[in-house]
Amino acid sequence: MFEHVFVGVNVTLKCIKEENDIVSYLKNSTTDAKGMYSIPVRGDHEEEICVVVADPPNEGQCKEALPNKSDRIILTKNMGAASMTRYVNPLGFMTQTTDSQCFSVVHELGLDNLDD
Repeated sequence: MFEHVFVGVNVTLKCIKEENDIVSYLKNSTTDAKGMYSIPVRGDHEEEICVVVADPPNEGQCKEALPNKSDRIILTKNMGAASMTRYVNPLGFMTQTTDSQCFSVVHELGLDNLDD
C-alpha cells in the first residue's frame, strides 16, 4: 500500500440520535500538512451514533473514499477510558485504476478478476 498525505481535506464528525435519525452534532475540520486533523467535541454523546467521514480531495487520482465499516467513534465519558482523546481508523482514498507497481500483487491475489 502506498501512502500519500492529503493536505486540506475536509473531515466531518457527525452524531445522529439512534431513536429518530436526527443529526444532533456536526463539526468540521481540515487536514494539515501531515494529513492529520483534530476535532474538539463538546458534550457527551453516549446515546448517539457518531462517525467521521472525509470528503475526497479535489485534485489527483484518489477521488473515491475507501469503504470503512468501522468508522464509528464513541464520544462519552462513561466508557472507562483513561483519556478523553479518541482515535478513529485511518481515512483513505483510492483510484479507479490499479497502480502499475501493484499490478503483480493484484493479479496474484485474483483481485483483477472480481468483475468476472
